[in-house]
Amino acid sequence: MKQQKHIQTTVMITGSTGYICRFFVKKLIDETNFKIVVTYRKTKGNHKDNSRLFFEKANLLEPQTYEQIFDNYKPTYVVHLAAMARVSDGENYPEKVIKANYIATISLAEMCIRYGVNSMIFASSNLAQDAVSVVGIGKFLIEQYFQKLNSQSTKFISIRMPNVIDSDGAVTLIFKKQIEYNNPITITHPAMSRMFVTGERAANLLLYLLIEGHNRGVYVSYDKPIKITDLAQRMIKDSGKDIKIKYIGMKVGEKLSEKSFALNEVIKTNVSGLGLIKEYTYDLSLINIAIAKLNLRDEIFSSKEIQNSFEKLNND
Repeated sequence: MKQQKHIQTTVMITGSTGYICRFFVKKLIDETNFKIVVTYRKTKGNHKDNSRLFFEKANLLEPQTYEQIFDNYKPTYVVHLAAMARVSDGENYPEKVIKANYIATISLAEMCIRYGVNSMIFASSNLAQDAVSVVGIGKFLIEQYFQKLNSQSTKFISIRMPNVIDSDGAVTLIFKKQIEYNNPITITHPAMSRMFVTGERAANLLLYLLIEGHNRGVYVSYDKPIKITDLAQRMIKDSGKDIKIKYIGMKVGEKLSEKSFALNEVIKTNVSGLGLIKEYTYDLSLINIAIAKLNLRDEIFSSKEIQNSFEKLNND
């Protein structure tokens, strides 16, 4: 029997050097027949060669550089992982972070609609909940922007990805290095807590949402946060060393804990620990409060490009 010809499914992933990207690409290669296009700014990252894997150069600060990639590959799905994700980046370079994280994501969403992409997954963050940092506010504004998009072709899905264990800048890597050199483990506050996920689990969540995610859905982990002090004590015990813990004070824009959603606040999915926030809707009053916080930064307030982009959040 002749096999029917079909157009190969293509997934475009932004952020080739990201820790999650490495696991997600491997999962797609191992478990699907998808063509995979990964975008990078400087280096391609740590990926094994594969005939279905392609790399294309692009820059979030120049969103138009993605247009040719959309035109050449006509992606079926887009998974947007690239970002300036560290809280310190947002506090030190607020204008750059809003352009890279917020304006570029809007441009990608518009391209997804123009090119008829089936779904776009946006890697949001727990920082978006009651956001106080520039990074968190930018993530929140994209979640809200997705709520007002009304595309007949493209689903727009957000996932507040927990902290990924051993990813670049993760506390687990910092603690490992401090233990290796017999230095005190530094923690900002005794009550600091965070939610964590492995690279493998993050990849599983992305693939699930690629196919099963609801349009305008904001997905979260409803696992309980872990106290950073408890994590440090566990790692010290496993090392067999006598390492001290030193509290150094919270950083600007940092929150003490991340919100853990109760079961009655989410709709459970088929993936354990993953839920869809109930009744997450467009809220112009919250948008205006978020923009007002950003506009306290002179660089943001004086940027015509950023101020014009805020207009896209209006429910017109």
